[in-house]
Amino acid sequence: MIAQFHWSEADYVSAQKVWLRRHPWAHLRGYWFPVAVAALSVAIVVFKPEAGLRGLMGIALALLLFGFSALMTRWRWHRHFKRTPLWHDQVTAKVDQHGVNLHSQSYGIHHSWGECSDIYEAAGVIVFEMANQSFVFLPKRDMSFAQLLDLRNTILTHARVQPQLASETA
Repeated sequence: MIAQFHWSEADYVSAQKVWLRRHPWAHLRGYWFPVAVAALSVAIVVFKPEAGLRGLMGIALALLLFGFSALMTRWRWHRHFKRTPLWHDQVTAKVDQHGVNLHSQSYGIHHSWGECSDIYEAAGVIVFEMANQSFVFLPKRDMSFAQLLDLRNTILTHARVQPQLASETA
């Protein structure tokens, strides 16, 4: 399967969200402070009911911090996408029996099937995750139905891991 596309910020954000859903501990590690404040506040409410108002204020503070942290994560993704010129190139993706190849005017990436530790599909992207927790993704929005079927069949035929793909009609 060969496809050409430009990555969009929505593709990048979608891939990041899918990766975080599959690695919740990495996500929680980024929110350690709000989680610690929430745990402490819940402990205050449970073990010291007379200080319940303070505990509830702590829970509200933790929720506020969690929301702020989520906004900061999204902002970091936005900045990274805008500042990295690689995301703005025309990309040619080739997925065949050898692996995943991405080429543009400023870079070339090859990942063999043996490097892929997980392959999964979300609403807008197909993610190829490597053993070192890095990943590459292909946006589905620019693929025809035939290209998407060919890509899924190539993955099912050659991948060394059990991919989690959508049905052929999705």
